[in-house]
Amino acid sequence: MISATCYRGLLVCLLLVVFCQPVANASPKVAIVEAQILIESGEYEEAIRYLENATVQYPGNDMLLSLYGDALYENKQIAEAEVAFRRALEINPLNALAARRIEVIRSIYDASVSEQAQQLEELTLDKLFDLIAMAMAFALGTVMSKYLRKFSDWNFMRRSRKLFLKGDYDDFVDLLEIQLSTNELKPLRRSIHFMQEQMSQDEIMTLLNRYVNTEDNLHTLTRMVRLSYEHGDNPNT
Repeated sequence: MISATCYRGLLVCLLLVVFCQPVANASPKVAIVEAQILIESGEYEEAIRYLENATVQYPGNDMLLSLYGDALYENKQIAEAEVAFRRALEINPLNALAARRIEVIRSIYDASVSEQAQQLEELTLDKLFDLIAMAMAFALGTVMSKYLRKFSDWNFMRRSRKLFLKGDYDDFVDLLEIQLSTNELKPLRRSIHFMQEQMSQDEIMTLLNRYVNTEDNLHTLTRMVRLSYEHGDNPNT
């Protein structure tokens, strides 16, 4: 009689012969079992290589294609895995493994697309809000600039009149020259008109000749005074 030890030895030998034979000589069932063993043991790259040959040897076997897709999926080759699963479903629309895996892949893809769309939407909204903020700042700046300019002109005129009425003509004329150098002609004409209300033309000319610092400024200011008298300009209009 053959002992139990011999039986076990024979069984191991048979398994080795079955599972270690080349794909070309293996039946589809054997190829399926070998592929499952490789996948379950985490040998995904080895399983992929094995199943590439097996699916060529048995192109009409949907289970081998499903296992091929499974190995690719576990190896993070998602796009290739989906192709393999779809090929399996074309052969057998009832292949549950392929259908389930495709559903998972589609849900992952949809979630990724949704996340990207949300990020794009958030980015677009951020850009839109930035543009709105810039437009509002510009509009507010324009309005504020207008009123600030008016306030600045008013304050400048207030200071110049105060200096003039105090008899501080040197500083008063300095302000006239500042207005002239910054090309603020309208406030300057108001200042000249104010002088006309307080002094005669000769007195104004004497004051300018005494306190204006440069010949160019003196020439321009005296000319503006003469023209103001000749044309009866009223800078307040």
